[in-house]
Amino acid sequence: MLTWDFLYIDFYMSEVRILIVEDEALVAMDMAAMLTQIGYEVLDPAYSYEEAVSRMEAEKPDIVLSDINLGSGKSGIDFAQLIRSKYKLPLIFITSYSDKDTVAKAAATLPNGYLIKPFSQQDLFASIEVALASFTGSKVEQTGPVGIVNDSLFVKTDTHFVKVNVADILWLESDHNYLYLVTEKVKHIVRSSFRDFMANLPVNDFMQVHKSYIVNLKKIESFSHTEIVMNKASIPLSRNFKEELFERLKRVQ
Repeated sequence: MLTWDFLYIDFYMSEVRILIVEDEALVAMDMAAMLTQIGYEVLDPAYSYEEAVSRMEAEKPDIVLSDINLGSGKSGIDFAQLIRSKYKLPLIFITSYSDKDTVAKAAATLPNGYLIKPFSQQDLFASIEVALASFTGSKVEQTGPVGIVNDSLFVKTDTHFVKVNVADILWLESDHNYLYLVTEKVKHIVRSSFRDFMANLPVNDFMQVHKSYIVNLKKIESFSHTEIVMNKASIPLSRNFKEELFERLKRVQ
């Protein structure tokens, strides 16, 4: 078993970046205040379709909350269609409209939520958490990986989804029904199997090197015939994986 002298153990909530698309400034400000208080990172709101597109390119949010009515010009439904065709992000509609025609048009874009104004802070929180889970088909009550959004992996802890940059992961360590997901600063505890977790990782960058360890090939500092060194920690290298590791390292960019 490894020692963790260089790590601190913490369920650190890396802030989920949220873009609000809303043509009413007061409503956008009120939503931003509620979301910030919960612990999310709220980007500057977009007040039109054109501004929303610009924000998407510049800010790279993790999830979008969009009104359907965006004043003159293109609507939130147009924006949702763009997100579905160009970006792989969860989207929640926020609207005052609940008539059949509007709901049908919105539903056709396959949103991850539909919130009717007015709503509470608890409504926002629940909608966002469920949207992050449903976006990749994971169950909210489970604590396994949720999938990659903008090169980050969302991991379910007790009450929040924690965002972990995939490139920052050093290794995964299996301990019965749990995994330790280790970065240079944080160790997250996740209820998942190697097989399920690996389904969410880029296969070219990660490899199992021992019955209890998967490593990020790009983070290896040195290795021998029996161990791998990463961030001053020694990870065992099984004989069964040694030859494959040598071959894989030749191809790592």
